[in-house]
Amino acid sequence: MQASKPKDTSVTITTTARLTLTAMFGALAAVLMLFSFPIFFTLPFIKLELSDVPVVLGTYMLGPLWGVAIAFVKIALNFVLNGTTTVGIGELANLLFTLAYILPAGIIYRYRRTKKGAVFSLIAGTLIASVAAVVLDWLVVFPFYISVSSSLTMDAVIGMAAGANPLVKDAGTMMLLSVFPANLLKYTLASLIAFFAYAPLRKLINSFSKAR
Repeated sequence: MQASKPKDTSVTITTTARLTLTAMFGALAAVLMLFSFPIFFTLPFIKLELSDVPVVLGTYMLGPLWGVAIAFVKIALNFVLNGTTTVGIGELANLLFTLAYILPAGIIYRYRRTKKGAVFSLIAGTLIASVAAVVLDWLVVFPFYISVSSSLTMDAVIGMAAGANPLVKDAGTMMLLSVFPANLLKYTLASLIAFFAYAPLRKLINSFSKAR
């Protein structure tokens, strides 16, 4: 009688490891969201924070779909830790901007697992997220938040931006000279930190990437 083969548990172990790492990266990102700083030349509710650093590193290690899961964990835990002052709109915007950052970076890195590939992926993610933030803020986020606010108007938002940056005259200049450079600064800084953190983790990241 032929001996039965031992049950292959590698998939279960791998999935468990990925779920654990997803939770860890998401938790670290949520904690980093608690530490935000104002950017002097833009709107007061646009903050500089580095929560996307662990998200993009987790995306490199586990892949784009797991990166999306990490981003959702980040936002969900932030609700628990910090609540919301924007009826969830600010958190939704943060999630969308994070996805615009990590998905291009993760997809590019999946096919170019080198230092040059990492640099190119981070540059692409930074530019795409910065442009996406402008488009989404102008067409979706700001109008939606104004629609549920009892007192805020677009003119008031433009006024706040003009108070921080005298070059702002209307919605167009607000997006071009206030929202865009603020997000470009945020994602450039996140990309620089992610790259320097990536270097010592490169072998580990690539070992997970090849196992997918």
